[in-house]
Amino acid sequence: MLDDRTEGDVLDPGELRQRVAGTVRDLRARSGRSLADLATAAGIAKSTLHAIETGEANPGIETLWSLARALGVPFGELLEPATPAVRVVRAGEAPQVVSESGAMQAHLLAATSHRARVEVYSLALQPGTAHDGQPHTDGTIEHVLVIAGELQVGPGGAEVILAPGDLASFSGDRVHGYRALAEGTEAVLVIEYP
Repeated sequence: MLDDRTEGDVLDPGELRQRVAGTVRDLRARSGRSLADLATAAGIAKSTLHAIETGEANPGIETLWSLARALGVPFGELLEPATPAVRVVRAGEAPQVVSESGAMQAHLLAATSHRARVEVYSLALQPGTAHDGQPHTDGTIEHVLVIAGELQVGPGGAEVILAPGDLASFSGDRVHGYRALAEGTEAVLVIEYP
C-alpha cells in the first residue's frame, strides 16, 4: 500500500496516490485499452482499477507490479514524475509502497528517466513473513545488496542467504522471493529492465 506516514514526509501520501492515478490513467489511455481490458490483464477487479485511477485506492506493491507488467512499463514509472535536471531524494522523502502482507517496504530512490530502464530502491523487511515477487518483464535482472540483518532472496528453488555486504543478482522475470531472517533487515535493490 502507498505509505500513509505524515511525520517527516515532504511528499504527501495523497499526492503520491494522485501521481499514480494520473500515470496509470495516462498510460492506459495511450495504450488504447479500456478499464476492463487493463484490469483483466493485471488480474485485478475493474472497480479496483477505477479506484486507483481516481486516486481513491491505496494499492500495495503487488497490485502496482501487476499494473506495471500489464502496461509494459517499469514499476517506478507508476511512482516517479518526470525527472528534473538534478534530483535529490532526502532521507524519508522517497515514494514508499508496502507489500500487502506488510513483509516489505520499498522506497523508490532513483529511476534513469520517466521511462526508466533502471530503478533503485531501499528495502526494509520484517522477519517472519515473505514477499513473493511476481515475474517482471522478460530479461529483467535484480541486484540485491544487504545493508543490515540477513536476507533469503532469489528465484524459487535457487534462493540464497545474504549477510551485510553480500550481493545477489538474479533473473527477475520469474517468480522470486524476499524473506528477512533477522530483525532490522535492510537492503538496496537495483532492477534492470531490458
